[in-house]
Amino acid sequence: MNFFLSLLIFSVISAEPASGGQQTVQEVQETPIKESLFITMERTPCLGRCPSYKISIFNTGKILYEGYDFVEHQGTFQGQLSPVQLNDIRAKMDEIKIFALQNKYDSPITDIPSCLLYINDGEQKKKIYDRHGAPESLKEFEKLIDTFVSGCKLSKVKTSK
Repeated sequence: MNFFLSLLIFSVISAEPASGGQQTVQEVQETPIKESLFITMERTPCLGRCPSYKISIFNTGKILYEGYDFVEHQGTFQGQLSPVQLNDIRAKMDEIKIFALQNKYDSPITDIPSCLLYINDGEQKKKIYDRHGAPESLKEFEKLIDTFVSGCKLSKVKTSK
Protein backbone atom coordinates (compact mmCIF):
# COMPACT_ATOMS: atom_id res chain seq x y z
CA MET A 1 0.00 0.00 0.00
CA ASN A 2 2.87 2.36 0.83
CA PHE A 3 4.34 1.62 -2.57
CA PHE A 4 1.13 2.72 -4.34
CA LEU A 5 0.85 5.84 -2.16
CA SER A 6 4.48 6.74 -2.92
CA LEU A 7 3.88 6.15 -6.63
CA LEU A 8 0.80 8.40 -6.54
CA ILE A 9 2.67 11.22 -4.75
CA PHE A 10 5.59 10.90 -7.16
CA SER A 11 3.32 11.08 -10.23
CA VAL A 12 1.54 14.22 -8.88
CA ILE A 13 4.85 15.97 -8.14
CA SER A 14 6.38 15.08 -11.50
CA ALA A 15 3.25 16.32 -13.33
CA GLU A 16 3.87 19.95 -12.17
CA PRO A 17 5.37 22.25 -14.79
CA ALA A 18 9.15 22.60 -14.76
CA SER A 19 8.88 26.35 -14.14
CA GLY A 20 8.46 25.93 -10.41
CA GLY A 21 4.72 25.40 -10.40
CA GLN A 22 3.97 28.42 -12.62
CA GLN A 23 2.12 27.80 -15.80
CA THR A 24 3.42 29.41 -18.96
CA VAL A 25 1.20 32.09 -20.48
CA GLN A 26 0.11 31.28 -23.97
CA GLU A 27 -0.14 34.12 -26.43
CA VAL A 28 -3.70 35.26 -26.87
CA GLN A 29 -4.51 36.16 -30.42
CA GLU A 30 -6.75 39.22 -30.55
CA THR A 31 -9.61 39.31 -32.96
CA PRO A 32 -8.98 42.07 -35.47
CA ILE A 33 -11.42 44.95 -35.40
CA LYS A 34 -13.63 45.09 -38.45
CA GLU A 35 -13.12 48.58 -39.85
CA SER A 36 -16.27 50.63 -40.20
CA LEU A 37 -17.13 54.27 -40.76
CA PHE A 38 -17.45 56.12 -37.46
CA ILE A 39 -17.80 59.81 -38.35
CA THR A 40 -18.09 61.80 -41.54
CA MET A 41 -17.85 65.57 -41.34
CA GLU A 42 -18.21 67.68 -44.46
CA ARG A 43 -17.83 71.43 -44.67
CA THR A 44 -19.66 72.85 -47.69
CA PRO A 45 -18.63 75.81 -49.85
CA CYS A 46 -20.10 79.30 -49.67
CA LEU A 47 -20.17 82.23 -52.10
CA GLY A 48 -16.87 83.44 -50.62
CA ARG A 49 -13.61 81.69 -49.79
CA CYS A 50 -14.93 79.14 -47.29
CA PRO A 51 -12.85 75.98 -47.00
CA SER A 52 -14.69 72.93 -48.25
CA TYR A 53 -13.60 69.40 -47.45
CA LYS A 54 -14.79 66.05 -46.19
CA ILE A 55 -13.31 64.05 -43.32
CA SER A 56 -14.10 60.37 -42.80
CA ILE A 57 -12.99 58.79 -39.54
CA PHE A 58 -13.13 55.04 -39.10
CA ASN A 59 -13.48 53.12 -35.82
CA THR A 60 -9.81 52.09 -36.17
CA GLY A 61 -8.68 55.74 -36.20
CA LYS A 62 -7.99 55.75 -39.92
CA ILE A 63 -8.75 59.10 -41.55
CA LEU A 64 -9.64 59.87 -45.15
CA TYR A 65 -9.49 63.58 -45.97
CA GLU A 66 -10.82 64.99 -49.23
CA GLY A 67 -9.89 68.64 -49.76
CA TYR A 68 -11.95 70.55 -52.31
CA ASP A 69 -11.64 74.35 -52.26
CA PHE A 70 -9.68 76.92 -50.22
CA VAL A 71 -7.78 74.30 -48.22
CA GLU A 72 -4.09 73.55 -47.78
CA HIS A 73 -4.46 69.94 -48.94
CA GLN A 74 -6.47 69.52 -52.14
CA GLY A 75 -7.21 65.96 -53.19
CA THR A 76 -7.48 62.77 -51.18
CA PHE A 77 -5.22 62.10 -48.21
CA GLN A 78 -5.09 59.56 -45.40
CA GLY A 79 -3.85 59.62 -41.83
CA GLN A 80 -4.30 57.98 -38.46
CA LEU A 81 -5.76 59.22 -35.18
CA SER A 82 -4.37 57.82 -31.95
CA PRO A 83 -6.52 55.72 -29.60
CA VAL A 84 -6.43 58.66 -27.15
CA GLN A 85 -7.85 61.00 -29.80
CA LEU A 86 -10.61 58.50 -30.63
CA ASN A 87 -11.45 58.27 -26.92
CA ASP A 88 -11.50 62.08 -26.68
CA ILE A 89 -13.97 62.22 -29.58
CA ARG A 90 -16.20 59.61 -27.94
CA ALA A 91 -16.01 61.42 -24.59
CA LYS A 92 -17.00 64.71 -26.24
CA MET A 93 -19.93 62.95 -27.96
CA ASP A 94 -21.11 61.71 -24.56
CA GLU A 95 -20.54 65.08 -22.91
CA ILE A 96 -22.65 67.00 -25.43
CA LYS A 97 -25.21 64.19 -25.75
CA ILE A 98 -24.81 64.22 -29.51
CA PHE A 99 -27.55 61.67 -30.17
CA ALA A 100 -30.07 63.92 -28.38
CA LEU A 101 -29.24 67.01 -30.48
CA GLN A 102 -31.57 68.20 -33.22
CA ASN A 103 -31.04 66.84 -36.72
CA LYS A 104 -31.06 70.27 -38.34
CA TYR A 105 -29.86 73.76 -37.47
CA ASP A 106 -30.71 75.88 -40.47
CA SER A 107 -31.27 79.39 -41.75
CA PRO A 108 -32.96 80.83 -44.83
CA ILE A 109 -29.60 82.44 -45.71
CA THR A 110 -28.21 80.24 -48.46
CA ASP A 111 -24.70 81.61 -49.03
CA ILE A 112 -23.23 80.53 -45.68
CA PRO A 113 -21.33 77.27 -45.31
CA SER A 114 -22.79 74.19 -43.67
CA CYS A 115 -21.31 71.39 -41.67
CA LEU A 116 -22.80 67.96 -42.31
CA LEU A 117 -22.17 65.30 -39.68
CA TYR A 118 -22.88 61.60 -39.89
CA ILE A 119 -22.10 59.51 -36.81
CA ASN A 120 -22.35 55.75 -36.39
CA ASP A 121 -21.02 54.46 -33.08
CA GLY A 122 -22.08 50.88 -33.83
CA GLU A 123 -25.25 51.16 -31.74
CA GLN A 124 -26.76 54.47 -32.83
CA LYS A 125 -26.68 56.60 -35.96
CA LYS A 126 -27.12 60.36 -36.22
CA LYS A 127 -27.16 62.90 -39.05
CA ILE A 128 -26.84 66.59 -38.23
CA TYR A 129 -27.14 69.44 -40.70
CA ASP A 130 -25.52 72.50 -39.16
CA ARG A 131 -25.80 75.74 -41.09
CA HIS A 132 -26.85 78.26 -38.45
CA GLY A 133 -28.00 78.33 -34.82
CA ALA A 134 -26.39 75.14 -33.53
CA PRO A 135 -25.39 75.00 -29.86
CA GLU A 136 -21.82 76.03 -29.03
CA SER A 137 -21.11 72.49 -27.80
CA LEU A 138 -21.71 71.13 -31.32
CA LYS A 139 -19.41 73.80 -32.79
CA GLU A 140 -16.73 72.75 -30.28
CA PHE A 141 -17.16 69.10 -31.32
CA GLU A 142 -16.69 70.04 -34.98
CA LYS A 143 -13.57 72.08 -34.07
CA LEU A 144 -12.18 69.13 -32.10
CA ILE A 145 -12.37 66.95 -35.20
CA ASP A 146 -10.78 69.71 -37.31
CA THR A 147 -7.97 70.13 -34.76
CA PHE A 148 -7.17 66.43 -34.59
CA VAL A 149 -7.14 66.03 -38.37
CA SER A 150 -5.16 69.20 -39.06
CA GLY A 151 -2.53 68.05 -36.54
CA CYS A 152 -2.27 64.62 -38.13
CA LYS A 153 0.36 63.65 -40.67
CA LEU A 154 -1.55 63.20 -43.93
CA SER A 155 -0.25 61.20 -46.88
CA LYS A 156 -1.49 61.72 -50.41
CA VAL A 157 -3.61 58.83 -51.68
CA LYS A 158 -2.69 57.86 -55.21
CA THR A 159 -5.73 57.60 -57.42
CA SER A 160 -5.81 55.81 -60.75
CA LYS A 161 -7.11 57.79 -63.68
